[in-house]
Amino acid sequence: MGGATDGLYATVGQHLNGFQSTMEAFKSWFFLDDAVVCLGAGITGRDGVPVETVVDNRRTGAPLTAGTGWAHIRGHGGYVLPGGAPLRTLREERGPAGSTRSYVTLWLDHGVDPRSAGYVYLLMPGASPDATRARAADPGWVRVLANTSRQQGVHVPSLGITAVNFWNDGTAGTLAASAPCAVLVRERGDGTATLTVSDPRRELGGLSVTRDRPVAEVLHGHPLLADASTGARLGLAFEPLADREGASHTVTVRLG
Repeated sequence: MGGATDGLYATVGQHLNGFQSTMEAFKSWFFLDDAVVCLGAGITGRDGVPVETVVDNRRTGAPLTAGTGWAHIRGHGGYVLPGGAPLRTLREERGPAGSTRSYVTLWLDHGVDPRSAGYVYLLMPGASPDATRARAADPGWVRVLANTSRQQGVHVPSLGITAVNFWNDGTAGTLAASAPCAVLVRERGDGTATLTVSDPRRELGGLSVTRDRPVAEVLHGHPLLADASTGARLGLAFEPLADREGASHTVTVRLG
């Protein structure tokens, strides 16, 4: 598990393998201003048992409100499902008689022995019911660029954020990478952008990342940046990252 951060935003990924089971999944979290975008892909099992994704399991007696594509727990926050997947909810008392406590559980049901199941949902910590409903009514707020066992990525136009966890080399949206890595791009209002990369697996002898976006020049490189090309698209080549303990490395450019 690991990811990349520019100090304000972050992308984190996990390749999950079940303990003493055939369970496998690829999970990503994109940490933004008021929400965490959660992606799951390649959810697979062959053990003859149901597989679930727990969205929240909270000890609380606060009211739970659920609408089409969203839910809200008073005093805690909101949950949005842009893809319209049904969110299961349960309120129950747990514990021995005389000392029970209230719990609320929210989860997604993938069924028995799923084959490459997936999900998309948003966590909105501290959000009001109105903010949660408004985000659910704005399906274009986040665009899923990829959600597979090869790449998981999102684009959030209002924040200028594009982020991808590359489980394999390939392309997602405007970004391409030569090897598994995490990439986070943030476009600023002053005509500049930062591109941050990391090697969470700590195994890369080198990494090339390209972005299909015109770039005028590189303003601030990085000691590990071996080569850069600008013009119709940005190309960055990094020296070995394997011994950098999964750290994030940022390059700043001026957009064309």
